Amino acid sequence: MCGILGGWTQSKLPREAIDDALGRLRHRGPDDAGFHQSGPTFLAMRRLSIIDLKGGHQPIFNEDGSVAVVLNGEIYNYVELMRELSARGHVFRTASDTEVLAHLYEERGQEMVRELRGMFAFAIWDGRKQQLFVARDRFGKKPLYYTRTKEGGLIFASELKALKPLAAAAGQSWRIRDQAIYDYLSLSVVPQPETVYEGVRMLAPASWLTFDGDRLREQCYWRLEYLPKTTLSYADVLDQTRSLVSEAVRLRLRSDVPLGVFLSGGVDSSVVAFEAARHVGETLHTFTVSMGHEEFEEAPLAQRTAKKLRVKNTILPLPVSPVEDLQFLVRHYDQPFADSSAIPSYAVSRVARQHLKVVLNGDGGDELFAGYRRYLAANRFEHFSRVPPAAFRLAARGLAALAKRRRSRIGFLARFVRGMGAEQGARFLIWTTDLLLEPEKRRFWKRSPMRPTEQLIEDCQPRSFPMLETQLALDLKFILGSTLLVKMDMASMASSLEARSPLLDHILAEFTATLPSHFLLRNGRTKAVLRDAYHGRVPDEVIHGKKRGFEIPLVSWLKNELRPVLLDTVGNNDARVRGYLDGNVINDLLAGETLSDRNWGCLVYALLVLELWLRDR
Repeated sequence: MCGILGGWTQSKLPREAIDDALGRLRHRGPDDAGFHQSGPTFLAMRRLSIIDLKGGHQPIFNEDGSVAVVLNGEIYNYVELMRELSARGHVFRTASDTEVLAHLYEERGQEMVRELRGMFAFAIWDGRKQQLFVARDRFGKKPLYYTRTKEGGLIFASELKALKPLAAAAGQSWRIRDQAIYDYLSLSVVPQPETVYEGVRMLAPASWLTFDGDRLREQCYWRLEYLPKTTLSYADVLDQTRSLVSEAVRLRLRSDVPLGVFLSGGVDSSVVAFEAARHVGETLHTFTVSMGHEEFEEAPLAQRTAKKLRVKNTILPLPVSPVEDLQFLVRHYDQPFADSSAIPSYAVSRVARQHLKVVLNGDGGDELFAGYRRYLAANRFEHFSRVPPAAFRLAARGLAALAKRRRSRIGFLARFVRGMGAEQGARFLIWTTDLLLEPEKRRFWKRSPMRPTEQLIEDCQPRSFPMLETQLALDLKFILGSTLLVKMDMASMASSLEARSPLLDHILAEFTATLPSHFLLRNGRTKAVLRDAYHGRVPDEVIHGKKRGFEIPLVSWLKNELRPVLLDTVGNNDARVRGYLDGNVINDLLAGETLSDRNWGCLVYALLVLELWLRDR
């Protein structure tokens, strides 16, 4: 795992700017640094040593030095690829997964990405072709930002904070995109591949780009196909699921440094821990967070799971300082990012790093195996297609009045019914973030008109798909890709901790995409395939337990610990966010006097994060 940067500039950038940028990536790679210059191009990196601790210094080259590589991430099938490449005559100087990329590029060129199983963002300088080749993994677990310079060059980096001094040295000044703020108010994040700045983009997941000093070419190399559906029996699907999950976990246990598993009380992390224990045995070390809050406490259940699996379990009390951690994360994430679970994710990574360098988690299980309750709603959508939208809206208002808690069954039903009466883009937002929709933004927005966020969502949705597959595909793009993976990457790497997600293995994902809805949601249960595949292997209280997210008492914090900073910033008449939204509406939101059917805690938190971010600029 590393932080990388580089570029091709007509005028050589000052080494001081490059060193400044590298310094801003030190948290991603505190163990080593590297730099390579070849004519108008340069590659640089900070290294977190995981594989081949002594020999893995980057950049790494092919035999004659004409191909140079820097890698952020891990290539999990590097052992198998190294064996194949050696048989073809390639000579390896290291045991590093990074060197595999240099030789595989010689063999396959841009098609090399199809051979990789891993999480990665890497850059290759091809001295013979005089070309940069940059690629990102299929789900976008590892970030990569880029921009064109005024002279027509290209610069890139793992984080915006590192790209910024390179851009400044190239004569760029960045302006905030109003459209990014507009979308953020609905999604709580800036959706990829765009960023909050004009002219700055992320390389999209499952994409590569080439640059020859003039022409930039970007291409998608993979997409998840939901059709055709499998013809396997349900019993065979369960067997195949266990086989693929086991293989995915086995590959991600490759490490030359201490490794463990984050174990919660949920199905996903328990399945990962079960398979890791099968491969590693009783020496496996699992780690569980103790939230110190009864509503979110999973430690006792995780301890019982660890005992059944016969593995070591360490409880990590979570030291969270709401104000200090929030202020740090607002700066660290570089863009407005209002997933509040970033706070405990950062806290647990900080504590876990005292014990190990690499951790496996259960990320991706909900999106691939249909673990959210909204999938039940999506699967039943067609049954209600003839009901007038007005009837849904009327029913939703009645149910909302009865619901005591947003996450109660009645609260969920109210949101389900409200979404049923909306168009696809609005329905997605209601069933996920439930923040501001186009009708409110149109009334509250103080700047020039923007493209509705609902339109962005509808433009991205697959055509002629059943509603369940449509929801799954949109969740992969907006919830997993732009939110959850960004959250975990930035939170873990802030403490120089590498987080691996076996359930996001692309071969496993290709299999789950072929599963029909009556398998995924068998007998009206979310995540039925994964639960049934590990029934009798993982404790029943986990298999049959209710889903819990990795959360904080957000509403309580906003009314207590975060209240002073909220009122001093968002509540101030000079608040910068009031340059975007009507101040009277903001006052009503803070008082809880408007939009009572929305996710009040997340909406107010999003305004707080945005205000702090704008002030930090």
